[in-house]
Amino acid sequence: MNTSGISRRRWLQLASASLVAAGIALGSPAMAANADWPTKTVKLVVPFPPGGGTDLLARALAERLSKSFGQTFVVENRPGAGAAVGTEYVARATDGHTFLFASSNHVTVPALNTHLRYDIFKDFKSISLVSDQASVFAVSPDLPGKNLTEVLAHIKANPGKYNYGTAGIGSGQHLSTAYLQQLTGIDVVHVPLKGQGEIISELLGKRIQLGFLVLSTAVPYFEAGTIRPLGVSTEQRSPFAPDIPTLSEAGVPNFVARSWLGLLGPASTPDSVVTKLHDAVVGYQNDPSYIAITDKAGMTLVNSTPAEFDAEIKRGYEQWRTVVTNANIQQQ
Repeated sequence: MNTSGISRRRWLQLASASLVAAGIALGSPAMAANADWPTKTVKLVVPFPPGGGTDLLARALAERLSKSFGQTFVVENRPGAGAAVGTEYVARATDGHTFLFASSNHVTVPALNTHLRYDIFKDFKSISLVSDQASVFAVSPDLPGKNLTEVLAHIKANPGKYNYGTAGIGSGQHLSTAYLQQLTGIDVVHVPLKGQGEIISELLGKRIQLGFLVLSTAVPYFEAGTIRPLGVSTEQRSPFAPDIPTLSEAGVPNFVARSWLGLLGPASTPDSVVTKLHDAVVGYQNDPSYIAITDKAGMTLVNSTPAEFDAEIKRGYEQWRTVVTNANIQQQ
């Protein structure tokens, strides 16, 4: 710039005005706020009661984020309406310090309920997928057949004879089995139960004959031979049970029922904050104590970009919305 004839003070004024016009003024409140973030306690909202796997991992993450940022991160449980209560709370948050620690219910709930007061695509900003958890399609050892293909053929030849258990209408087990039915043509009877423990109990008591089980909980029964695993629901075999094939490998091509945990913010979250949180979260994948916690829960850590998380949300919603529509599942 030619500054001849312009005083130094005037030149600085003009330069500062140019920076302001470009939206990058040095020392602007917005930049300062983002650079200093977080400036107060940060809430990780878990839309489920305390004590479950989502809550466990959220607390492990909050502890590490507190150390990384030198500011307190706390877990706040806001259960209700299949995760919709806590999810809507975060969608409406405007304090810049409230985030959602979500499960794959984030895509199944809107697939089941079209009257939610939030939009999973417009009201949130993805930060990172955190983990995957495998489930296993398992059956009573009494069912005839040496492998998944033979077992499914037997079930298909006996429509309506066999029962499957789930944690309730619209649960992950319910949707996964409905998807399996649509891909294979089997006709099985739905028995809504209260959760994983009761599904296992009913399988052992032979009142139901099949169901999807959380791998980490079910392994002892597989090893004892009291429940028979036929395939994991993930795209790849689980490192916690590498001898169990995927359902796709075992005879149901393209079957994937992903169960994930991830961190999202309200749509207003600045990109700089997204980057800070993302980099911290994926960095913990090298933390031995963090890995020990996720391993014990049977969770595989995931390193995803926000864009990859966006893509998974879109893919999952479309998958489960199709399953729900085809099966005419209505949440009660």
